[in-house]
Amino acid sequence: MAEARARTPAEGVVGLVRAETAAAMRLALLLGGAATLATFAGLFIKLEVYRLVVPTGSMPTAVGLAAGFVLAAVLLVGLDHLRDVALLAAGKRLARRLSGPAVLAAAARAGEPAAAGGALLSDVEEVRRAVAGPLLTAMLDAALVPAGLILLWVLHPWFAAFAVLACAAAAAASLGAERRARATLAESNALAGRTSGLVADAMQCADAVEAMGMGPALARRWLGDLRRGGARMRTAQEIGRRLTAAAAAIQHVAAGGAMILGAALTLQGADIGIGLMAAMLVTGRVIEPFARLGGASQDWGAASAAWARLRAALDRDGAAPARPAFACPEGRLTLERLTYLHPGTPRPLLREVELAVAPGEVVAITGAPGAGKTTLLRLILGMYRPTAGGVFLDGHATQQWDREALARHVGYLPQDPGLGEGTVAEAIARLSATPDLAAVLRAARLVGADRMIAGLPLGYATPVGGGLSMGQRQRVALARAVYGAPRLVLLDEPTAWLDAEGEAAAIRLLGRLREAGTGVILTSHRPAAIAAADRVLRLGADGTLRPATSPQPAERKPEGNVVPLGAKPAA
Repeated sequence: MAEARARTPAEGVVGLVRAETAAAMRLALLLGGAATLATFAGLFIKLEVYRLVVPTGSMPTAVGLAAGFVLAAVLLVGLDHLRDVALLAAGKRLARRLSGPAVLAAAARAGEPAAAGGALLSDVEEVRRAVAGPLLTAMLDAALVPAGLILLWVLHPWFAAFAVLACAAAAAASLGAERRARATLAESNALAGRTSGLVADAMQCADAVEAMGMGPALARRWLGDLRRGGARMRTAQEIGRRLTAAAAAIQHVAAGGAMILGAALTLQGADIGIGLMAAMLVTGRVIEPFARLGGASQDWGAASAAWARLRAALDRDGAAPARPAFACPEGRLTLERLTYLHPGTPRPLLREVELAVAPGEVVAITGAPGAGKTTLLRLILGMYRPTAGGVFLDGHATQQWDREALARHVGYLPQDPGLGEGTVAEAIARLSATPDLAAVLRAARLVGADRMIAGLPLGYATPVGGGLSMGQRQRVALARAVYGAPRLVLLDEPTAWLDAEGEAAAIRLLGRLREAGTGVILTSHRPAAIAAADRVLRLGADGTLRPATSPQPAERKPEGNVVPLGAKPAA
């Protein structure tokens, strides 16, 4: 983590990526130019065969030209390979440069959906493919088109004019077919997404689907969407095949047209000679990048959008000033008139919340689902920026605190006990490359999970990627929250996934944290967890936080002729 924090600023990373990509493009363009010259050399040798060997039948000349042609062919293959290697290396360097800052920018998006953070890494891969894949190769080939047009102009200006018209026709056909294919493919992707959603929903509620006989109806919907999506996909593939056929046809027609044009010019007295064959071959090569323009434009649009999103994320992450690390001698938490308004919503989710948590105090927060309990914990952690008011730990605003430094003083258990990859020990140690095993053992004993972990197949070396139940995961996540003896611990539904034994261990943990002078804020609906708190507060529907009251519900009598379940009707 220390190495990750000492990273290049975002603007420096972007500038470095641009410089390295530009250098790779210059090298690739140079290699591509050399490959074009090798292509022209091979073409010249072919023409010389017709000019020198066919009329004379000279074997030494044929052998010499054959050797030259082989050398040109080997040089062409080698240069193309070097260009591909250079672009592949540039793509890998780009991914290495951007992945680290992108991961940190994604981690800074605590208030956004996880998919939004993961999309940054997908954007890195999209840009890498654009640099290392066929898109940049096609662009470099297009950059060499002027050399081919100049050669055609030297042979005869009409050859160059004809090649320009052919390039325009190839570009129009390619772009038109690409637009049609894109619209059809978008419909197919939408249907595929809907089908995937149906399957995912069915998997999550498989028992209900089976018990209530919804399987056949669900299958009919799934098959209908699959059938329509398959039809759209076949249409898109057919358009793609037509695009390929049209591009090949335009190239062949253009090459033939160049030959016909040369013949017409020869009949009119123009001295073209073997330039007729050269014009035919060069025209086909000049048209090739334009015949692929439709697919390249789609790739370019995707890569440009990905790069723009990366720039915005990195600029936002890099523009934030460096956060200081403060001392936390007591762990005293204070919330002052804390107000939070979700963007695009008309009323505050939290309204002027006032709260003070002393060291060693356990405070339970209850409230209806969606009242904002999890949001309140995230505001305390500095993951969200308050709309008004502030959150202060030992007098310092947590939103301004360095994230890594704050994590040493504040432990957190989210509702979803995600553990990432690695072993149980690494998960408890917060993915540290060199976990403090003594601190790991202390955290596990503190939460009462040491015996549970010892019973795992590999103990603390057990991978957390699979095989752990949700209850086991939550107990490991509890140990992670108290790892390193933080001064304040925030627990979001700490007993949600626990059985009776695990819940009892969690209740004992609250007492141990209280004795150690560690402040605790927990959200829960479990009576046992709430009863273990020193204070119980309720987050109301109006966004205010007040002391909870527990009035006894009035006994309701049956209304009208309603008979209570299990009672005998009156005679």
